[in-house]
Amino acid sequence: MKTTFLNLVMPMAAVAVGLAGALTTNAMEKSNSKLAPVMGYKHVSVAIPCQQVQLCSNNGTFVCTSDIDGANLYAKPGTTCPNQLFRDTQ
Repeated sequence: MKTTFLNLVMPMAAVAVGLAGALTTNAMEKSNSKLAPVMGYKHVSVAIPCQQVQLCSNNGTFVCTSDIDGANLYAKPGTTCPNQLFRDTQ
């Protein structure tokens, strides 16, 4: 009886520990990606809609601007850069 019980419970415990580890790792990866620096792009012209400028922390309340000319910086998810970036220092 004791052996049957252990043969039934041990695989379930191993699966539970594996699932908990996978969920924890996944959550840690998602939280780290929010804090990772994001490349900032500025609008130049119609011919050059997005020009790479510098990294922005993207986790603050100040608008991320270029250190060169003060232009507002945006994220580039595709061919355009519509999402304004922020930084934690002014």
